[in-house]
Amino acid sequence: MSFRPTFDCLWCGARHVSRSPADLQGWAQLCSECVGRAGDNAFLRFRLKRALEERASAAGTGPADDAKP
Repeated sequence: MSFRPTFDCLWCGARHVSRSPADLQGWAQLCSECVGRAGDNAFLRFRLKRALEERASAAGTGPADDAKP
C-alpha cells in the first residue's frame, strides 16, 4: 500500500490524519493507538513491517542502500 494522508484505520476503523509523508501511520494505514499495540498482534506487526519497507523504498533507502559505503 502507498502512503495515505487520511484513512480509516485498517484494524479499528478510527479516522486518522497523517502529519507528514514520513508519518508511519500513513504508510501502515493504522491509527496511532493501533501502532502502539503492534507487539501484541500479528496483523499489526505485519502492517508495520510492510509500512517500514514501503517508506524506505519510496525514500530510496532500502536495505541494499544501507550496505553501500
